[in-house]
Amino acid sequence: MAAMIVSAAAVAQITEVRVSDVLPLFPLATVLFPKMVLPLHIFEARYRTLLADRSDIDPIFGVVAMRTGREVGDHPEIYDVGAEASLLGARRYLDGRSDIVVRGGRRFRVLDQDWGAGYLTATVDFLDAMNATVDAYVSGHVSREVRQEFTAYLETVESVTGMSVERPELSADALQLGNAICSMMPFDLSRRQWLLEARPRDLLPALLTILRRERKLLMTTGIGGAGIDHPGSRLSKN
Repeated sequence: MAAMIVSAAAVAQITEVRVSDVLPLFPLATVLFPKMVLPLHIFEARYRTLLADRSDIDPIFGVVAMRTGREVGDHPEIYDVGAEASLLGARRYLDGRSDIVVRGGRRFRVLDQDWGAGYLTATVDFLDAMNATVDAYVSGHVSREVRQEFTAYLETVESVTGMSVERPELSADALQLGNAICSMMPFDLSRRQWLLEARPRDLLPALLTILRRERKLLMTTGIGGAGIDHPGSRLSKN
């Protein structure tokens, strides 16, 4: 799907809470949004070690998207903002591999990086309170518009492709609604990262602008949108 340009004024700089911590990082070719679920297949020795080191610690690690490089056998260049991950469940195999499921938590900014532990660790500043909120206008009016526009987008996808698209159950919480739609929309990595970095109060207004433009693009060109991902529907490998 073609990328659409959104005014720079739609997303201001990230609000910093500045609670610093040292966190292991898991570089991936995807973005983990707060409160969203991500399955992972663990087979590399360094990430087996990470799981063993952090199995009883929450968050277990932070997820960061890669700017360049590979997930496997590499020290990739990463984006500065990611999300902490809490372990929801794990299935371990006799050969040492594991399938795990994590849920995104607070966003953070990476301050430094160190591969000395055998896997990437970093000092991070957390950017959000544990229960970030938005003002009444965004959580009410803008949230309703985003929900309506997403539904209209799905209807346009069905009209253009002739395929039926399942209607996901969306949260009543404004931020969780925004993060879920960001996870499901077929955005490229840079667009997902840009939305992850938006301040909580700016996320839904920015997403509303993007949804309207994406739906207009579909209506006028018939390009994009047939595959709508559900949060956690794809198993990522390391």
